[in-house]
Order: sequence, then C-alpha cells, then structure tokens
Amino acid sequence: MNGRRAEVVALVNRGHRMLAAGDVRGALEAYESALEIDPFELQIHLGLAQAYRRLGDEDSSERHRANAIKLAPMRSVPFRGTNTPIRVLALLASANANVDLEPLLPNDVFAITLAHVDAMLADATLPKHDVIFNAIGDADAAGAALALAEKIVARSDAPLVNHPSAVLKTRRDRNAARLRGRPALRVPRIVRYERERLRGGQADTSLSAAGIFYPFLVRAPGFHNGRYFRYVTDATELKAVLADLPGDELYVMEFIDTRDARGYYLKYRALFIGESILPVHAALSTAWKVHYDAADLAASELGRAIDSEFRHHPRERLGERAYAALESLQRELGLQYGGIDFGLDDGGNLVLFEANATMLPGKASDQARQATVALIHGLLAPRAE
Repeated sequence: MNGRRAEVVALVNRGHRMLAAGDVRGALEAYESALEIDPFELQIHLGLAQAYRRLGDEDSSERHRANAIKLAPMRSVPFRGTNTPIRVLALLASANANVDLEPLLPNDVFAITLAHVDAMLADATLPKHDVIFNAIGDADAAGAALALAEKIVARSDAPLVNHPSAVLKTRRDRNAARLRGRPALRVPRIVRYERERLRGGQADTSLSAAGIFYPFLVRAPGFHNGRYFRYVTDATELKAVLADLPGDELYVMEFIDTRDARGYYLKYRALFIGESILPVHAALSTAWKVHYDAADLAASELGRAIDSEFRHHPRERLGERAYAALESLQRELGLQYGGIDFGLDDGGNLVLFEANATMLPGKASDQARQATVALIHGLLAPRAE
C-alpha cells in the first residue's frame, strides 16, 4: 500500500469511528481530508453522505450518495455474522426513493448486495441471492427505476419482497383512485396536474370539475417529510405556491379536516410487514401538517398518552371500524413491506394520508426488524421443505 493510499484508509477509518461515536463534525473533517487526496474513493462518499444526512443537509448528502452510486452501482454490505448468511439482493433507485433497509436487515443475518438498477448495465449478471428485496418504494420519484426492477425480478426465481408492479400502484393519485369507496375508509381526491394547467383563470374550473374546492393541499411529487407541501385557501395563495414549488407536475389534494373536538390534529403511522400490522406512533399537533418529531408530544401529557396507547393497544385506540379498514387496506396494497399515515374523522372512519413502501419504523424499529427477518424466513421456508 503506497503512502497516499494508506493516508486515505486511515482518514476514512477515523471518519467511521467518529461517526459511530456521534462526532459528526469530526467525521466530516476526516472524510473531507481524505476526499482532497482521492475524490474517487467509494467509502469517502458513503461516509460523507451519512454524515451530512445526520446534520440535516439533504442536498449535500444526496450529492455524495449519487457520487457513490456512480463509482459502484452494485456493492456488497459487509457480513458480520458467524452462521451461513441469507443472501439478499436489494434493488434500489439512484434517486432518493428507497426503503431504508438499515433498520430492517441486520448484517449478522443477511449478506446484502445493493443494486442501483438505473445505474447498472442492462445485461449485468445478477449476484447469487436467496431472496430479492425490491427496496424502490416511492412510485412518484422512481417510476422508471421500478420498470427496470420488473425486468430484473423476471430474471430470477427467488422469493420477492414487494413486486415492482405493486409499488407502482401506490403513486398518490393511483392510490386515491383505487381505494376510494372502501367501507370505513375516507380517501381524499387527488389529481396530478401539469403546472401550466393550474395557472390562470381556468384552474378553479378544472379543480371543481375534479371535485376539489378551496381549501386544498398542493405538493410536489417525490418529496417527503412535509417538503414542498402547502395549504391553499384561495387563488392568490395558489399563485404564490405555484411560484414556490418545484417540478413540472404537482398534486392537488382534497383537504379533509380531521381536527377533533379539542382542535387537535392526530396523525397515526402503522407498518405492514408480512401479515403483521405494527403501530409506529401517533402524533398530536395544533397544525394541519403533522410530523412526529415536531408534534406537540414533548410538552403534552395528552400527546404522550395517545402515542403510548396507540403503540400498545392500536385496535382499542382506533376502534373496530377504523382498524377493520386498516386490515382491508393492508390486503389491498399487496406489499410485503409497506406502511400508512392516516387520521380519523368524527365518525370513526380511517382517513388516508398516504400509503406506500417508504415509511420509516421509528420507535418500532426493533419490532420491524424482527418482523422483516421472520417475513424472509417465511418466504424461504417452502424451499427448505
């Protein structure tokens, strides 16, 4: 090993140690020093992507993640176990549209190959695998990658988690179209418009023809965590929102007011893993855009009580009517791994916010990991007989 290579390895290892110890700034300094020596080292870009993500700098994180994908569209995650591993081929999109596999697939059980399908050669040889996990979860951001994933899964006879065609059906407007009218389930009208159709005097006519009236919600496809998501009360606000949101197309969504008698909005999250329904959290807020991390939980005894009740007794918290709708929706989605954000109306109906494969497990990470391991063991069991 020459001197420059040895220096890069030492700096990368220092960055990894600092990141593991929670010293994100120190890790960044080490990785950036290594980058000055060798801008083409995969581990540097992977480390920088993780460090910037922890700092909340999504743009920098995404830039280094994209650089890593260019350097290695297919790479293996080091296996840390002692028993014979289960070999997982994880299909990913180059866009940030994937299931977060880190909390789900422990690397002491699974030997994981990450394959970014839209950066691979079309005829690339697939690595040996026991199961395929299609981790491309966002149909809005990665429709083209899902089409490529369909071709890849057709080349394998291994068990599959999340068929790409099932994920494609979870695009927000497609979910709205196929799920409306189910018992005890309220699904807002959602229409995907070219931006130009929402400009000028014809916008109101077009929206009312679709059954959408002020106030309504507008969001840019492919973004999560409340980014580029707006509440619009009139034509003047719509004009301002159109000037602010990115993209050639936008979703316009019917607003269903789920405030309770106390004026609180509640948003629930549950995961669907195999046959299991895992409650993740309940978030209480006085604002319509509810996020668990920023909700009124830390200062609210009521919020903490509702969150705890949902996580430990979900059926009792939601009521039989809404829980039956949750079970029906799980079957309808056809995903082995997925999830739902939802609320309740005053009639005890489940109000759908979104349902797809990109939901993070949060406080339910341990249960989600156990359920995912059990799911994959179950998929492989028939082959062992």
